[in-house]
Amino acid sequence: MKLIEKIKKNTLIFPINSEEKLTTMQELLNHLLAEGFLTATTKLFSFIDNHDKMIGSAVGRGVAFHHSCSTEVNEMIAVLGISKTGVDYQSPDRQNVHFVLLILDSINEPNLHRKFIHRFQKFINKGDMKTKILDCESKDEILSLIDNWENDYLENVNI
Repeated sequence: MKLIEKIKKNTLIFPINSEEKLTTMQELLNHLLAEGFLTATTKLFSFIDNHDKMIGSAVGRGVAFHHSCSTEVNEMIAVLGISKTGVDYQSPDRQNVHFVLLILDSINEPNLHRKFIHRFQKFINKGDMKTKILDCESKDEILSLIDNWENDYLENVNI
């Protein structure tokens, strides 16, 4: 599964307006609601928040992941939020989070997010990719970075 198949113009928030972790999670869910992927966010927000309290979503180096299953989705949905200033996620390395990925799996395939997160981590941790993304001025530039990286990555994997 390619990143660019799930992270599209309508599932990319650039820039995030929120400045706190909880409002960032809600902003991502509200975006999916506004795009017609969800009909409500209250239960999902509560579930994701409870999961986050147990495990924590910030993985360090400016990145956080949220995930859940939802009866409302038939296939995995991902929304990526990018903050130029950063959001305080109480990250283990105490760095602000600039890249927040929220993934909703269908009930039938509750573990697809793992492969997607693995690929996203390869992308976001490649060289100076984080800086390149934060230097972008538009969603199109970010999507182009993702697409170009992924094409190079897949070409090298298939060698």
